[in-house]
Amino acid sequence: MTPDERELRRALETRSGEVSPEFRRRLSGTFLEGRPAAKAIPALALVAVIVLSGVSIGILLMARGADRVSHGDVATPPPTPSQIVFPHGSDMSAASGSVLWVYFVQGSLFRSTDRGDTWERRPLPTVQGGGSPQISFVDAQHGWYLVSNSPRPECSGQDINIWHTSDGGATWEPLGAPGVDYAQCKESLSFVDPNHGFLAAWDYSHQPTMYRTADGGSTWQRATLPDPSSYTTPGGGVELHVGVVKRFGSTLLVAAADNQSSEYLFRSIDGGATWTYLAHTNGALARVVFMTASRWLLVQNHSGWSETTDAGKTWHTFPNDYKDAALDPSDFVFGDDSVGYGTAGVAIHRTVDGGSHWTDIKTPGT
Repeated sequence: MTPDERELRRALETRSGEVSPEFRRRLSGTFLEGRPAAKAIPALALVAVIVLSGVSIGILLMARGADRVSHGDVATPPPTPSQIVFPHGSDMSAASGSVLWVYFVQGSLFRSTDRGDTWERRPLPTVQGGGSPQISFVDAQHGWYLVSNSPRPECSGQDINIWHTSDGGATWEPLGAPGVDYAQCKESLSFVDPNHGFLAAWDYSHQPTMYRTADGGSTWQRATLPDPSSYTTPGGGVELHVGVVKRFGSTLLVAAADNQSSEYLFRSIDGGATWTYLAHTNGALARVVFMTASRWLLVQNHSGWSETTDAGKTWHTFPNDYKDAALDPSDFVFGDDSVGYGTAGVAIHRTVDGGSHWTDIKTPGT
């Protein structure tokens, strides 16, 4: 290999490296002495390599410079998420005074462990159904997710499947729904601790069914919610829809609403095996929220609320500053007798003093 060839190899290996002064003198002498063109080919090839390398490097540097101008050496931010709203089918579960879970009908699950100040998106099982999924959590880790198939006409029947997580949604275990009949539509999944939970079922012609589990949802037993003394299940489009069950010591409370703006309140002291009618309320877009075994609030979109401290025997005005202009009734959940949340439209409102004063908190996913 000639000295010129060795110099050419070194230049090729470094792509844009500088040749030595000695080689430059030899290259200049080649042109001045008029050597045969055939012997000048290696030198000319080297010149071509140097020129092409310089052009390539220049183009690369220009491209990098243009990228720095357009992006400022900062990663492109992720797209702003679309607005998340609270249509029918969204669900909140207040597991305690500090833990709140929110499921959106768009298929997103969020958890907050600081009363909604910050949010973390959590995984969901990959399942499909024809109804609105429901959630129920008892703390930051243990929760249940119900998916229902499309109901039969007049809610004569509906299949459901339930999943359970014990690690905050990182993994989900399918439970099915052993003991839950196909008959009636299913609603209001509610667990009161990691073992005990409830599920309601309804149709247009029968009294509501109250299912209960004492083994975390592995098996279910059924009971019937009785007709109130002032109400008889008539069929013909008038039916009772049961809400979530709340537990205070050994007392279980639940409200069942008809489609005439009335609610009927029931109590169980034997774990849900039997239920007793307690009281009746009547108010457009108003719902009862159980704060303790004897203190309840009759809440609605504006501040005209009522309160009972004797389990519904008497009611009085409850001053508060809740405001929500949504046409649909707000949904309210309380984690304890002080901390609660109300939502309709795109906002979540929070109280930390039992419902007297309310402030807005950040909507998860926005």
